[in-house]
Amino acid sequence: MYFCLLKLIKNMTEKDEIILPTEPHEPEINATSMIIFGKEKCGKTTAFSQLENCLIIDTENGSKKVKVKALVAPQDKGPVGKMQWLKKVAEKLSETPIYDYVVIDTLSEVNEWSEWSGTWRYMHSAQGKSFNRVGGEKGGEMLDPGSDDYQSVHNLGEGYGYRWSRDEMLRIFDMFLGTAKKCVFFVCHVEDKFISLKEKADEVPEKQLALTGQLRRILPRKVDAIGYVYNKDDKLMVNFSAAEDKLGGTRAKHLVGYNGPLDWNKIFI
Repeated sequence: MYFCLLKLIKNMTEKDEIILPTEPHEPEINATSMIIFGKEKCGKTTAFSQLENCLIIDTENGSKKVKVKALVAPQDKGPVGKMQWLKKVAEKLSETPIYDYVVIDTLSEVNEWSEWSGTWRYMHSAQGKSFNRVGGEKGGEMLDPGSDDYQSVHNLGEGYGYRWSRDEMLRIFDMFLGTAKKCVFFVCHVEDKFISLKEKADEVPEKQLALTGQLRRILPRKVDAIGYVYNKDDKLMVNFSAAEDKLGGTRAKHLVGYNGPLDWNKIFI
């Protein structure tokens, strides 16, 4: 038995052995993950429908007017149920990627779900056993989510609760990375306070993404490129250059400084 254990340890050690590289690897040319954001109804979903072998994960039930392969979030579930559904979708796609492109449309809607999914997780943690319980009693009966007394985890003092929704978002985001053979897109809206601003059409005001708190800073740095889409002369345009100093820039060299028509043949070469 002792020798069997030694053999097992030896096999595990050999399997986990670190082999240092002796030659540089060839760099990837195209972005394999991307955040695309812009104002609502500017034509983002229609643009994605032009990609071959593309799956749109429709979180807002907005793909009905476009001919696409789409998975629509279940309308009979609340935010917590939809978040669980989305995790199962990511797990299924991760088994064997079959789509060239996967689009989460929109991440801003998932951000809304994460607040209540994070609330649910906190309520089931050791720290949150009295949160959203009848009479605030630890381990007591849970309040109905429709109750006037039901609170978001974001109401916890000193911003402590935001980490619960942020962790939910980061978990979902990381689960979807690598689920497409070519590129995963995360679509975002523009935050409401920026919609009516009279900036130039192609400008990207800092912290414009419709995401909560630190996610505006964290998520752009986890993708290869971030582009702001806008309409000009009845054409859908995309600006990758305006995000260089503000939202994380781009790792795809041919997109550095690009600000022009949203042409997939130029974005993927």
